[in-house]
Amino acid sequence: MKKHDILIEPWRGTPGAGTRRGVTEFRWTVSYEKDGRFYAQGFADSHAEARAAAEAYLKEQGVDLNWQSGPSTSAKVLTPRSKPAVVRGLR
Repeated sequence: MKKHDILIEPWRGTPGAGTRRGVTEFRWTVSYEKDGRFYAQGFADSHAEARAAAEAYLKEQGVDLNWQSGPSTSAKVLTPRSKPAVVRGLR
């Protein structure tokens, strides 16, 4: 039975000491069960880096991921709703 969840989402955040104005980063959030329910969050420059960081964090906590490591082929990158939809092939 799976006892962990990974969420990767685009994150503009608020400009601060660790962020660059106008640059979209990706926030990763994990939750897992191991003697209770825990969660952690972090940021990365790309979706792939965020996914790798989330998986690495879970492995460090001793969570069995139940799959081989590598990039997901079925993951969808979410885009902020404030941007207009782009239709391919139209100019």
